[in-house]
Amino acid sequence: MTLTLSKTDTRFCEACWTEPVTASRSVGGGQRDLLCGGCAEANAPRRVDLFPPLGMYKLTGRRIEMGKHSGGAPKPPPNQGPALPSPKPTTTPGRPPV
Repeated sequence: MTLTLSKTDTRFCEACWTEPVTASRSVGGGQRDLLCGGCAEANAPRRVDLFPPLGMYKLTGRRIEMGKHSGGAPKPPPNQGPALPSPKPTTTPGRPPV
């Protein structure tokens, strides 16, 4: 059977990324892994999904729900420095504030 690659298919093995594609492995759902002969015989797994379902490498549904700050609202930094003066100092015309 001849392996047919589309314009968007990778030309390098998805397991080792060094050898040209010579074999494919069906993974279900119309998907396939494109592998070199050595990786296909060794049943090597793919190293990375270039375009996973969520569109970004290592981005999962759980990570989207949690967000960057998973512990609720953002918290202020532990050391905020000295308090601002009250009232606000006035600036002198022609001189930068110090």
